Amino acid sequence: MKQFKIELSLERILKIINVPINVTDKLLFNNVAELNEANCNSVCFFENEKYLKNAENSNAGLIFIPENTTVNNKSSLLIPAPKPYLAFMTLVSHWLAMENAEKIHTISPQASVSESAIIGKNVHIGPFAVIEDNVKIGDNSIIEANTVIKENTCLGNNCRLLPNVTVYQDCILHNNVIIHSGSVIGADGFGYALINGQQIKIPQVGNVEIEDNVEIGANSCIDRATIGKTLVKSGAKIDNLVQIGHNCSLGESSITCAQVGLAGNTSTGKLVYLGGQAGLAGHLHIDDNTLIGAQTGVMSSLKEDKYFGTPAMPIRQQLRVSACLKDLPEITKYVKKLMRDKNERI
Repeated sequence: MKQFKIELSLERILKIINVPINVTDKLLFNNVAELNEANCNSVCFFENEKYLKNAENSNAGLIFIPENTTVNNKSSLLIPAPKPYLAFMTLVSHWLAMENAEKIHTISPQASVSESAIIGKNVHIGPFAVIEDNVKIGDNSIIEANTVIKENTCLGNNCRLLPNVTVYQDCILHNNVIIHSGSVIGADGFGYALINGQQIKIPQVGNVEIEDNVEIGANSCIDRATIGKTLVKSGAKIDNLVQIGHNCSLGESSITCAQVGLAGNTSTGKLVYLGGQAGLAGHLHIDDNTLIGAQTGVMSSLKEDKYFGTPAMPIRQQLRVSACLKDLPEITKYVKKLMRDKNERI
């Protein structure tokens, strides 16, 4: 259950989700919850038939339900919506934005902020954050406790860096970027040259650029380019524990799930989906609208399709291969028998 300080009337909620129903009820709501933990002040949603009993037994004050659906619950107010989950999440996002707008942004006296840093309006900087020389932070951005932003880095408006984020020097973050705790942006790319039997470090003098509306999960790492930039394009969403190597480019509105790894100089088009633990070798390109399944090993560039397995194959082909694997022990036994019979004849 998520409790809000701001109470919303039923009329206000219907305006937020753009459901044109005239109401006279003076009900007030102050939380969102799952169906089975809700109370009379809760807003919930029901969309999956699997949870019909939960919806019918819920004590929620308000439940969004699918249009033309019957839910036998006399204690809750049932509001039909074309997409109940979307209506619910629209409400939650609006509610959170209202509460965040009321928060007073301050710069903690325990923060270390360089005199040469340029700080925008209504910026919050938490305790023990470090803002180094020539950093620029845009309006309404939030830098939480223990976060470090190194020299010459630029943040746009409405960014939020949660506790213990590190952004190395010279990086560029555009507007509305969210980075969760423990992530590192702009660490050196993994580059070494074998010279006289020793691995010699290649200087990494590029940077990382993150475009608008990108969200990066906890403990993810995006390495700086050797030369040039590592680029995360607008609207991309990166899960926890993701590694993006030097000089990579992640396409617009792409989804990168947990424990994915991109080796250096690999790029993806827009709306590419990378399933959990997928690994992409270096110097590849993945076309727009490609879907790569979990634990897939990608060794070469891929055209638009759905891929799975190691090495990556189109999913229909991979399913046929997988179907054959279960017969492999019997096939092996049969082949060995044929070989024995042949040897005996000889």
